[in-house]
Amino acid sequence: MTSAARIAIIGVEEKDVDAIWADLEMDPGQVVGICVRSVKACPGTQFCRRGKQDSLGVGMHLDERYHGVAMPGKMKFGVSGCPNQCAETSFKDVGLVGTAKGWRVLVGGNGGVLPRLGQPVAKNLATEEALALIDRIVAYYRANAKPKERLGKTIERLGLDHLKAALA
Repeated sequence: MTSAARIAIIGVEEKDVDAIWADLEMDPGQVVGICVRSVKACPGTQFCRRGKQDSLGVGMHLDERYHGVAMPGKMKFGVSGCPNQCAETSFKDVGLVGTAKGWRVLVGGNGGVLPRLGQPVAKNLATEEALALIDRIVAYYRANAKPKERLGKTIERLGLDHLKAALA
């Protein structure tokens, strides 16, 4: 199991991969490539007493909408049902953090050699508002990123104010 709660099948011949997924009656995930690779979500209100928002439901919605969709660079989403951020939301290109008043939206985070924390662009959003904002963030990224550039680098190059103005 991966950190994004996906199944990683390793140690098999490449020619057998499609047949294995077919036997499992599952769609293969995107673990590499210039696309949305994963949506990591915590248990949220369904399974955690600290959950303030439905992170699993929103995470599944984002996964169905964006997983594997081509982007200028790799992209990862995180959805945490509370400020504890068990889905490592601050280290994702786009992160949602549940609070008692709604969703806080973070952008531009990533782990790796030069880690960067996501920066807040909105707070206290209803789920529908947060999802609509994510659609606008993705559109901004597609329109402004250089090839293979992560969202955080795009924001660093153009400025957070540029992004906020585009999202307004």
